[in-house]
Amino acid sequence: MKRIQRAKDKEEIITILMDERLGVFKEIWRLLLFAAFVGLKNGRRESLKSSDPGKGIDQSTFGNSPAWPGLLYLIALVESQSSDSLSGSAAADDERVQLFQEYANGGLAILKDFFSENNADLDGMLAFIDIQKGESAGEPDLDLMI
Repeated sequence: MKRIQRAKDKEEIITILMDERLGVFKEIWRLLLFAAFVGLKNGRRESLKSSDPGKGIDQSTFGNSPAWPGLLYLIALVESQSSDSLSGSAAADDERVQLFQEYANGGLAILKDFFSENNADLDGMLAFIDIQKGESAGEPDLDLMI
């Protein structure tokens, strides 16, 4: 299985959101799942221009989520609108992982923009969720509740 990569330019927001003082994301896989759905909800995919392969996350880490890898399949179905994304081939797996990474990167960019203008604390995170619940980019309505 491919490792899940993250962009180097998002390390600052990852560090901020995983800080103990915020207390929301204690594990990177939880943050990346949240970010991927923020990116998907807002229709924001960003390719990873530069990643650190040493910081890639083994997909088994996501095994703590009972919905993994079903979430990968759902993202691929939403994006491709085709059952071909459900294939067990290596190419389909690569595409699912790439989509997840790009949506997570887009979601991290949205979080980065938001927290550049707002306090990175629990109140700020709750404000972000409230804003996200009220906006729709024409994509499927995803519940962002943690």
